Formats: sequence, structure tokens, C-alpha cells
Amino acid sequence: MLEHNKSVIKRLGKTIGSSACLAALVAGCATQGYDRKATTTVDAMKSGNAELALQALEQQNPDKDKDLLYFMEKGELLRMKGSYESSKESWLAADEKVRGWEDQVKTDPSKLLGDVGSLLLNDTTRRYDGRDYEKVFINLRLALDHLAIGDWDSARTEIKKMHEREAIISNFRSKELDAAKSSAESKGLKTTSFKELNGYPVETLEDPAVRALKNSYESAFANYLAGFVYEGLGEPSLAAAGYRKAIEMRPGQALLEDGLKGLDGRVRTRSPKLVDTLIVIESGSAPAISSMTLPIILPIPGRSGISLIATPISWPVIRAADNSVVPASITVDEKPVPVSLLTSVDQMARRALSDEMPGIIARSSIRAITKGVAQKAIDDNAGSMGAFGSLLSIAAKVGTVVSEVADERTWRTLPGFFSVARVKLSPGMHKILLPTATGPQLREVGVSGAYALVALRTSGPSLYLAQTPYNAEQAALAMAAPDKPIPPAKTAAKGKAKKTAANASTNANATAAAAGATNNTADKTATVANSKKKAIVPVSASVTAP
Repeated sequence: MLEHNKSVIKRLGKTIGSSACLAALVAGCATQGYDRKATTTVDAMKSGNAELALQALEQQNPDKDKDLLYFMEKGELLRMKGSYESSKESWLAADEKVRGWEDQVKTDPSKLLGDVGSLLLNDTTRRYDGRDYEKVFINLRLALDHLAIGDWDSARTEIKKMHEREAIISNFRSKELDAAKSSAESKGLKTTSFKELNGYPVETLEDPAVRALKNSYESAFANYLAGFVYEGLGEPSLAAAGYRKAIEMRPGQALLEDGLKGLDGRVRTRSPKLVDTLIVIESGSAPAISSMTLPIILPIPGRSGISLIATPISWPVIRAADNSVVPASITVDEKPVPVSLLTSVDQMARRALSDEMPGIIARSSIRAITKGVAQKAIDDNAGSMGAFGSLLSIAAKVGTVVSEVADERTWRTLPGFFSVARVKLSPGMHKILLPTATGPQLREVGVSGAYALVALRTSGPSLYLAQTPYNAEQAALAMAAPDKPIPPAKTAAKGKAKKTAANASTNANATAAAAGATNNTADKTATVANSKKKAIVPVSASVTAP
């Protein structure tokens, strides 16, 4: 019988040895930690060198089969460079991968609720489908890319997809929580909450600002942007819904309340000499996830009865980010304009981790039991096997440790904070001064039409600008026209990009006719364009029809 046990242990030793080798290989690849893998890319981005960051990203992803993270990171870096079409392509590829996840949620969610690899090694062996907020931000970033090229209709489509995706996520998370509880109960596990993990920094997930979030994927910024796009397209009822949702998520914000105030009047009539301008300030970068190894004490059966075995498990941790990078105000044409912080990706990320922890704990505990049973079997028989038994026991312990690393994968190039300011500006060129960590930075922007969006992204010493297309000719005509309210049919931003050529031709003819009729109009336009007295009007102001 003893010889039989030794034979079994030798075979087990080979298995454990192979597992240790596999663990070492995995540790050298996925389990080295995504934060470490992405360091070169993130450091280059933070230094303000988007091109170098892109090169690093490509070097870190040599395989032909790219994953979700690659497309998310690449889309962000391309947007920073102003390559909106290429950025869109990358994010559409990411969106396609998330849609694959959505299809699986609808048809066979059980496959997503567990993964054999993660039960044997760690969570990094699971396919990365994106954190919940990341899935939604893909649509949000796509919408902003569409706006940057003037395609308001496509921006509307992405916003609609975003809301549909939020509903799918909500349904899946409720099922996942039930599955995690059921799995824990079936295994007799006592530890089901991160609060019960001795040594875990509970305060990072119990932050009142984190707990105040309804979930990890809805944001005030996304809903406010939805309201702005719907308003720009002349859909006040949908715009109102977006503004109300934003107010619900960030109560007491005057800017959000102003968005809802006078909405019908703004859509119904407006002055041609004012452009409703939304200024988006994107600060910092999304938080990193680090690993913290803490043991779980588990009752492991063996030849001599039940033994309490401390099995090391690696847990994901997100430390609170520094929000000092968020400006309290900006200066537009030498006039101060207040800025409202609407969304902290740091808080959304920590809320996402909090929601994921029951599932992580269930998988990790099952992993710990599996490893603990194997370790106990080896230890119980190691004495009768001499030096080989000791080496086998050590190898098993090494394999357990080396294979343990938390899933640190997360969208690192995503902005960390989203703030907004909203003003009505005269058509034409304006100067925006933004305070940054390296000092004030000035950018000149042009606004035309009924609605405009200007996005400013800070990254280290660099300030990146993205804005809806500016039509100088249209701005000049607007300033030359009589100050008469425009009816709804002419206020919508809808189809701006698609009609650029036609509008340019029409505007050119109109300009020629105006010049032939009188030179006073041209003189007046030039005077206005060169004037330093730019109009800044509260967004809630509306024009009363005569």
C-alpha cells in the first residue's frame, strides 16, 4: 500500500511539476501584471508623447490576434493625435468584441460565470471582456469622435447603443452575483466579502463617494453629453431625459440644472449670433490595478484529518486617485468660466471592482481549496519519499505562489476625470486658457452653427484639442445677419458633416451676393471677427421670439 501511495505521489509530482512550469510560463506572460506590461505606453502618454506611446503599444502586442485592451488603448492614443477616423476604426473593433460578450450574455451566460483556467491558475487566464464602465465608455468615446468630424447622427447612434449596453450589463451583473453566492454556499465557503479579507484595504472600496454611485457603468457625464447631442439634433424630450439623469447622479450642480432650464425655449428659437458651446475637460488617466497577496485559511482534508492551511491568493487593489488635476475654472476670452466635475473614472473603477469582488472571492477560494488539497497530499507523503518528497513539496509551493497574481488588466489611457463648462459664444474664433499641472495652456478654437463641442485633454505637459468642425464662412454670415431668432428647422446640428460641401457652395453664393449688395456688411463682419469683446452668455438663456 505504501508503494502504491508513493507511485501516486510521484505521478502527482509530475503533474504538480508540470503545473509549476505552466505557472511559470503564465507568470512570464499574462500574469506578470498588465500594469507592468503597460508601463512604457502609459509613461509615454503621461509625458505627452502620444506617438511614442503608440509605438510602445505595438511592440507590446506583436501577436496578430489583438485583444480588447489593445483596441481600447490604441483608439485613445489615436484620438489624442487627432486621427479621429483611425481612432474610430480601433474603437469599432473594440466595440465588436464587446458585442460578442453581449451575444454570449443573451444566449449562454453560464459560460461567462465561470472559467476552468481561472479556477486552476488565476483570473488573468480568463478572456478579458472589459470592466463594465469600459464597455460603456467605448460608445461614449466613439460618440465624441463622431462629433469631432461633425457627424451628429452617428454620435446619436452610439449614445443609443450605450444605453442599450447599460441594460445588458445590469441584467448580467445580477445573475453573476447570484451565481457567486450559490457557488460559495455549495463549497461551504465562509468568506464572501472583501470586508472579511484580513489585511485588504477596505477603505478603497468603502469610500463614501464610491458607495454613492448607483453602479459602475452609468455616469453623469455620459448622460449630460446625451442630452447635449439630443438637444443639438432638435429632440428636446430625449435631451430632457439625459439632463434629468445627469442631475439625479450629480445633484446640486448648477450647470446640470441650467441644461434642463429653458430647454424647450432654446430648441424652439435661438439667436444666430450665439453658438451653444459645450467645453469638455478630460484630466489625468484611469487608475491602475495592483496585486496584493493575502492568505485564505481553509480546512483541508488529509490522512490525519482536517488541517487549516493558509493558501496565498492575490487580490486586485485600486488606490484612490489624485483629483487635484481637475481645474475649478477656465478662462474664455479673458473671462472666467466655472467648471463642473461630473465623472471620476477612478470612482467608477473602484465601484466596478467592488461589484466584481464576490465572484473573484468565490473563484479564488475554490482555487485555494484545489491547491491546498494538492499541497496537503504532497506534504503528508513527502516524509516517506526522502529528498524527492521535500523537493516536490517546495516545487508545489513555488508553483502556487508564482501562478498567483490578480487581474490587473484595465484601460489605462482612458482619461481619469471628465469635467464640463457650457457657454454661449459668438460665432468665430475664441481663446481658452486651461490651468494644468505644468502651468496655464492656451488654445484657440473656432465655433459656428447652432451647437459646438470643444474637448481638451491634459496629459503631462501636453494639451490635446478636439472640436466639432469650424466653418469660418458660416460664422461670418451669422455675424453679418440680422439678430433675428431662428426657427427650429435651422437650429439642429443634424447632418453638419454630411452637408459640408453643399453648405459651402450655398454660403459662397450668399457671400458673393452680400458683397455685391453692400460693403458695409463685409466691414461689419471683419470688425466683429477682430473684436476682443466676445459674448459669453449663460447657457440657460433663451431667445424670445418677437
